[in-house]
Amino acid sequence: MKRMIPILPLALLLASCNAGWHQENKDAFYDACMDDARTWIDDPAKAKTYCECVMLKVMEKYPNVNDALDNIELLSRDPEIQACRIPIMK
Repeated sequence: MKRMIPILPLALLLASCNAGWHQENKDAFYDACMDDARTWIDDPAKAKTYCECVMLKVMEKYPNVNDALDNIELLSRDPEIQACRIPIMK
């Protein structure tokens, strides 16, 4: 199954947050990613590696959390973010 990040739960968790990537934003993103990753990655260490990679790439690409939310559907197709899947699929 090809899933990148949970679009609806992530949007709901971050919708009321400020523009920057404050710790609350990071925690919400990471938690939503881990919840989703656990449904298709059997190894918890690989899920953690994947979500950390995705979070860093999203924060780098979108320093403003609101911009990330505005482009949430693009994130799942972003080649840099998809590259986070490579190490976990081995």
